[in-house]
Amino acid sequence: MGESVWFETEKDSPGTEQARSAIDQGCDVVIAVGGDGTVRAVAEGMHGSGVPLALVPQGTGNLLAHHLALPIDDLSASVDIALNGQTRSIDIGLADWTRPDGSKESHAFAVMAGMGLDAQIMSSTDEGLKKRVGVLAYVKAGAVALLKGRRMTLQYRIDGGEPKLTKVHTVLVGNVGTIGKNVTLMPDASIDDGILDVVAARPVGPLGWIAVAWRVLVDNGFLRRLKSTRMRERDDNARELRYLQCTHIDLNLREPEEIELDGDHFGEIRSASIEVARDALAVKIKAG
Repeated sequence: MGESVWFETEKDSPGTEQARSAIDQGCDVVIAVGGDGTVRAVAEGMHGSGVPLALVPQGTGNLLAHHLALPIDDLSASVDIALNGQTRSIDIGLADWTRPDGSKESHAFAVMAGMGLDAQIMSSTDEGLKKRVGVLAYVKAGAVALLKGRRMTLQYRIDGGEPKLTKVHTVLVGNVGTIGKNVTLMPDASIDDGILDVVAARPVGPLGWIAVAWRVLVDNGFLRRLKSTRMRERDDNARELRYLQCTHIDLNLREPEEIELDGDHFGEIRSASIEVARDALAVKIKAG
């Protein structure tokens, strides 16, 4: 076994540049130690390289690690998988956006991108509270955002089709559909199908939000599998939650809106173009 090389991340350099340096130095595997934000940044620097990414989850959500059935808070098991596990290829999302000042940026994500209410929750969550109570900190931030009742107006286009106008509370574009243990936002999402899943939330009033909660906490995870194809199609076009699948989506916003990738807040944008990169990232998983 060759020598290990260590790269420290910083607040203004969370892992992308370090991952590229590791690849340039010929590393056989890159181990990301941190939460979803660190994993996302490292994946951004590694996708398309063929070098496998291994995870040592240390964050609040650890969504990619959970989805890949990787051990949480078990350093020895995580390192064993990094060195002896098997390699699997997964999709990632690539997001290009334009800021209100006209500047452009490009970033990658492994789990999901969110605009509107979702991004507002990420930007307003108290980091100190998150360290103390974990994901419950998002509940407080979510309640504050919900009380504002704000919706955004946007134009979207799926796979180069005709543009459509809508007004929604939030839009999520996902590679992974489940957050936490029992919250299924996008029930048909698969991490290696070459497809992005899109969900738009547009409930009206308290009853509408109750319907959303029922869908993501109960229906999507348990009842959906018992339904016929026709019933699923009906559900996917419900007012409260509208579902779509695509390989590319363009979004143009009437007013600047916040965006987040894998839980990291990236500020306001005016438009975004998001596409899937199939099998673009190699990851280490448990052998067998």
